[in-house]
Amino acid sequence: MNECCTFTLRTLQNLVVDNINVKLSQTNISRHLIDMLHTIKLVRVKLTTCNNEVNKEKRSDLVYYFYETNYNLYTKRTRGRAKKGKRAIEKLPPSKGANLQIQCAVSSVFGVVTYRTHRGSIKMQTIADFIEGLYKVIKESNVYRDEYTDKKVVVVFDNAPSH
Repeated sequence: MNECCTFTLRTLQNLVVDNINVKLSQTNISRHLIDMLHTIKLVRVKLTTCNNEVNKEKRSDLVYYFYETNYNLYTKRTRGRAKKGKRAIEKLPPSKGANLQIQCAVSSVFGVVTYRTHRGSIKMQTIADFIEGLYKVIKESNVYRDEYTDKKVVVVFDNAPSH
């Protein structure tokens, strides 16, 4: 079963005959597998070359992760104190104000490489300027010059639509 999880009972029966020259019924083999807590499950394919060390090494030598998110500066408490029979009222301006956009790049080698905050929404050019600045910071660093000059550098963008 460790060699191939897709062996049929007939195949297992033939293997037993070939290896130890004993003929067992398929029912007997099935019962024995159930006793060993082997059950039939959906087979999941795990590609042999997908995440092996050689391919991980080929992908890149230095990885940076870029993330941008917004942070709402408007905060207020939803609970307050007031005398019995009176409402708890807090007077606030009608506008909640602009969000603060935070852009950040990190690496396992450098830690936080660079970050920037920006009020209002971020346009494509703002991100392009940040990436250009990130590129300059990476190229000017001693770590890059000493260890990664002729190696691949990858920037991973997290722009998942879930946020």
